[in-house]
Amino acid sequence: MTSDADIVVLSLLAEQPRHGYDLDRTIEQRGYRQWTSLAFSSVYYVLKRLAERGLVEPDDGSTGRRTVFRITDAGWRELSEASSERVLTPAPPTAGVLPAICAYPRLSAPELMASLSQRAEALQERLDQLRGLRAQVDQEHALAIFDYEILRQEADLTWTRTLLKKADSDED
Repeated sequence: MTSDADIVVLSLLAEQPRHGYDLDRTIEQRGYRQWTSLAFSSVYYVLKRLAERGLVEPDDGSTGRRTVFRITDAGWRELSEASSERVLTPAPPTAGVLPAICAYPRLSAPELMASLSQRAEALQERLDQLRGLRAQVDQEHALAIFDYEILRQEADLTWTRTLLKKADSDED
């Protein structure tokens, strides 16, 4: 199974051969950490795992911590297949908040109202952060990723604010 982290690393190596530090810097610059769990230390783990699967290999003459990796033919096929599969399959929404709503007997429960208010603030902060990061990139695919995530966060914020209004009107 190809993970999201695998796809990100393979796609960056498809652009050009890179070493782990360069991959990490590019992931940070493009804001990919906003939607994937690629911490700095995990980049090297992903590279090792991809190399073991024959999807990437060290560039000629490259060794040590700054080993430059390139994508192999098998890596190109895996990237193409995994990417197509992800694009064609709508992902279910993350459930986090949905089951939590079931824990409250009514929407106007004071604890839920307080949590939803904090959620709305956090979502607004996240949107501001995403918009700031988006302004720093110019790659078309990175902009598309930011646009998608911004729209998702805006929808979540709208939903949260709607719940707050409904709960507030139920109290009257």
